[in-house]
Amino acid sequence: MNPSPVHGAAEVPLTGCDAYFLAIEDLMAVGSQGRHIGLTVLELENALDIGALRDAIRRFSLSHPLLHGKFRRTWAFGAPFWQTPDVLSPDAVPLLIQPADTDSDAHCRSLLQSSGEHFLEVHVIPGSDKTMLVAKWSHLLFDGRGAELALQEIARLALTPSEPARPVSSWSIPFPAPSGFLKQWKATHAFVERHHEMKPSDFRSLGGPQPRAGAPAFRIVRFSREETSLLLERAARMTGGIFQMPYFFAAAAKAHAAVFAARGEKPASYVSPVPVQARKPRARHPIFQNQVTVLHFKLQSADADDLEKSTASIHAQFEASVRVGMEASSATVLWWMRRLPTWLYRRFLQNDTCGEIVSFFQSHTGEFLPSVGEMCGARITNGWHIPSVAQPPGSGIFLSEREGRLTATISWRDGTLSMEEAVIMELSLRGDLLGA
Repeated sequence: MNPSPVHGAAEVPLTGCDAYFLAIEDLMAVGSQGRHIGLTVLELENALDIGALRDAIRRFSLSHPLLHGKFRRTWAFGAPFWQTPDVLSPDAVPLLIQPADTDSDAHCRSLLQSSGEHFLEVHVIPGSDKTMLVAKWSHLLFDGRGAELALQEIARLALTPSEPARPVSSWSIPFPAPSGFLKQWKATHAFVERHHEMKPSDFRSLGGPQPRAGAPAFRIVRFSREETSLLLERAARMTGGIFQMPYFFAAAAKAHAAVFAARGEKPASYVSPVPVQARKPRARHPIFQNQVTVLHFKLQSADADDLEKSTASIHAQFEASVRVGMEASSATVLWWMRRLPTWLYRRFLQNDTCGEIVSFFQSHTGEFLPSVGEMCGARITNGWHIPSVAQPPGSGIFLSEREGRLTATISWRDGTLSMEEAVIMELSLRGDLLGA
């Protein structure tokens, strides 16, 4: 899409997944878990031009009304929307420079626990051999790909210092529902039928169904170029080389199964949603909102123990979903659900899944910032995402690839995994992806 100019205030409807994450954030609030925060980390060579970064962020703030938006709903069951102001501030995105050689992992953990009024912040950690740039973002306004696009736009603005700020509408509704009630009702049938197949009483999460407080934690699992090449060849053999999501989903499920096994437990099945991106590859817009719908997949416990069998099962489920138009069906259901008051949406998710929500979260955002080689004069040497996760389910595995190197983030909340169990999960994930 090409963003159009914005003149004055605007009302921007939440997408279906925006409303879903609003309910998830409400679940986190009930458990005193803070906000639903994501981090996007850039590893940079030591040549970052802070002045150029500051100016680019200022113009980015003045160009995007949604950074200044307020959540609104006109009545209890009214469609939620963002209300943007008439006048935009240059300070919507704070730039915070940390002391040199600050421990970047410790700083990221503190950011995941922090609240704050801003939808986006940029933190810079200078170092003796490299600089880390960490973008902290709200999942109510960004998804992982959108956070990358925000950084891509900031990098572009830094290369064009004479370009003035112009308010534009970098938002849209992904997978719009068909027009007319009857068509929308028919479109929901595939999702409803699939939902009944999930059997919520069968699956479990590592964190259990009761929301509770627990600090966010994570482990970054890095793969070399040689390891990444090897595992992608292995994925191609199992998936036919066209669509590799089933391979990574199966490895994430098996990693969770390994932790259950270490506890002496074996759930009947695993259920997890996979986001389906609406943006076209290498598109620069839309930057904002969760531009996805979701497909749900289920693995029987016996299948989850065998990577090839579980990969084949997920691949078959995906093909079946495509045949029945599950993307559009899921998007229509999410579009309808957004009218529920947030507390009712949250209770619906809890009651409909025996409190577990899902077994775990998992996603692969693809190639990380593929069109950006440097940020404000500093070459980008690597990058990855660190999402926080709600409890339940309390854990997730998130992957991306930068210049031929895969990075996986294992995220959890304290009380869901012990550090020893996180190591079990990492060893299982690495071993299965590499065929060790």
